[in-house]
Amino acid sequence: MYLSSFAMTEPEGRVYMYAPSWLNVWESHLYNRALKSTRSNGWGFKRFGTGSDIYASEMIRTPHYTDYIVAMEDVSEAALHNLSAKERMLLMKSRTAFIYADSWGESSSFENINSALHQATIDTLPKNLIKKFAVKDFSCKIRGEKQSLVQAMRLAQDYLDWDIFDFVVICAAYRAVPVLVFSDEDLAVNKKEIIQDQDIKINLSVERVGCFIFSQRESSLKINTGKYIPQNKEVASGDIFSGADDDIDLMCFSGLRRNSLWRETFSENKRDRQKVSLPERYGGSGCLTPALSWIYLQQHTVTGGKMRTIVPDNVGGYQYFDTWFQGN
Repeated sequence: MYLSSFAMTEPEGRVYMYAPSWLNVWESHLYNRALKSTRSNGWGFKRFGTGSDIYASEMIRTPHYTDYIVAMEDVSEAALHNLSAKERMLLMKSRTAFIYADSWGESSSFENINSALHQATIDTLPKNLIKKFAVKDFSCKIRGEKQSLVQAMRLAQDYLDWDIFDFVVICAAYRAVPVLVFSDEDLAVNKKEIIQDQDIKINLSVERVGCFIFSQRESSLKINTGKYIPQNKEVASGDIFSGADDDIDLMCFSGLRRNSLWRETFSENKRDRQKVSLPERYGGSGCLTPALSWIYLQQHTVTGGKMRTIVPDNVGGYQYFDTWFQGN
């Protein structure tokens, strides 16, 4: 399938460092455990709706959520208008599916919400976007932590390959709620995989929203989603980076921690592949971190080739997708 159009955005405000407090004991406990799990020294947050009218510690937890809803509306409008006028008209008249993906599912309880409409928008999906893309056939929401965008892409690829729909619109969002971010990274660490880094490492969680329009109409980005590779699979993880996949020119890794999969991705090999750690370059955005690989292609001069994006999960497995790109 082809990525016909996409747009992403993030907050324009500053980064706020998290400071544990006795007023939020459990959150502080998860913070310390997440630092240990990721071998880090601090955690910064960049969220929609922050400002100088609230204490920084409270602002990180409950910013003005309406800015996030407006950002989703704006990014969807941008993705739609990145299409040509002919393609926009075709999308409106064609069989179009809508998939809404986020990391946490029903998360309105973590927001300071006083509107039932806004609560439904965050917990289910924004109905105004369904109207924007004239979706009449199918819509759904996928909640899958770090994997939700890739799962939505796999679903979109099946729908397009089976000729069920002509276009699939995926809107994805990541809310960097501190207690959820820390609990998601609170994982047991294998002592054999611990790397003693001398440098101070600060994790950065950045809220982002994105809209992606897929179709079978040829464009500059061709996408193919790969299979899920479980941790205990007999075939070594290195096999997927070599052999039949020797045409890979760029490797992008969306995981936060430097585990064995990270070391395999960034290890030296015979072929001189370029390697990019997306969280270290742009900050982590949960399910939207893999999409930053397309942002990387936009921001850098490339001559054309094949990019593989690795999306690890929390139990040792991973998914991946390949992008064939043209020079810019």
